[in-house]
Amino acid sequence: MKIFIPEKMHYMPPKKIYLARAGAVYSKVLNDETMMEIANNIYLKGLQIAKPVVYWEIYEKSSLRSYMIPSKYHPYNRFLIFVSTLGREIDEEIENLSKISTLQATLLDSWGSEALESLNDNFEKFFKKEHKTELTMRFSPGYGDLDLTVNKDYVKLLGVEDKVRVLDSGLMIPRKTTTCIAAIIE
Repeated sequence: MKIFIPEKMHYMPPKKIYLARAGAVYSKVLNDETMMEIANNIYLKGLQIAKPVVYWEIYEKSSLRSYMIPSKYHPYNRFLIFVSTLGREIDEEIENLSKISTLQATLLDSWGSEALESLNDNFEKFFKKEHKTELTMRFSPGYGDLDLTVNKDYVKLLGVEDKVRVLDSGLMIPRKTTTCIAAIIE
């Protein structure tokens, strides 16, 4: 298993997108000084407390069970599988904020979701550049014919059970965690 430790710029979501995920209209937030201050503070808090990391490895098709590969990727022979997480601190802060401010908790939750997307996008760019290859679109358990419980298989495959807990349902803790598979285009 290999590890990618990102710089802040690799997981900084666009402010407009982070606020949209929270259900806010960016132009209205821009015109509301109080709301903009809250949104900015939460953004900075997320950057301060997140402990992002990506655990990854390349696998040959023969080393994976067929149910671990989306059917549309069965023609491919090699796969990038990765687990990305922002760490437990984000979950804990969302929980703490939920006791004092639903708005702030919702904003941090939204920030975390978008930060994770930014992390995944930037990790893929890093991987493609380092390996001079192309990838198919990444695919996560819970979509299409890839069952959510495959999260457990990916976490176990990468040997990160001590860092990411997968419930029987397939949901993961920390919550701001994703598992992904992408076929390597050869």
